[in-house]
Amino acid sequence: KRRGPKKKKMTKARMERFKLRRMKANARERNRMHGLNAALDNLRKVVPCYSKTQKLSKIETLRLAKNYIWALSEILR
Repeated sequence: KRRGPKKKKMTKARMERFKLRRMKANARERNRMHGLNAALDNLRKVVPCYSKTQKLSKIETLRLAKNYIWALSEILR
């Protein structure tokens, strides 16, 4: 036996609302990822890097930025 509320039948109107909600959620996620990628590109431009030809991955960029900030704060001490 299934627990929890029973699933309602998918009428045509419910299916349309469901599709519209998914499209809006997908668009929001796409915009979020575009913003995140743009921010990472800007971060790649200001963090010193060894290779100019190969693009750093997201995690490499964040790690390098963290280490760069740490090094700069050590210099200030």
